[in-house]
Amino acid sequence: MKITALSLLAVAVLAGCTATLPSAPDGQNRVVDIVNTTDMPLNFYAVNAERRGVFRSRFAEGEVRGNYYRVVNFSDGSGACRFDFYAELADGRRASAPDFDTCRAVSWVINAGNIQ
Repeated sequence: MKITALSLLAVAVLAGCTATLPSAPDGQNRVVDIVNTTDMPLNFYAVNAERRGVFRSRFAEGEVRGNYYRVVNFSDGSGACRFDFYAELADGRRASAPDFDTCRAVSWVINAGNIQ
């Protein structure tokens, strides 16, 4: 869905207020909005940060168009809350959020301030 930057912030704030979000068997909500406030598409992926070492496969990946968001449920059955988030814009610039706590935060906003 196409939305403005102001709408993106409202979505990010209101996402935490929704009572019908799915939760894992442990009662923790791991649903996170990946919000792209830039004008260009990005590729997003996440890796389970709690599985340090040899097994670090990608948990989620996909594209988020410019000025859009994507809802991702990070309940992978492992009980993990922490994931390393990565995004790469179409022009090659990148953003990351290492050790992102999906049980506490409801959104990750990619904007000019966190792109390198």
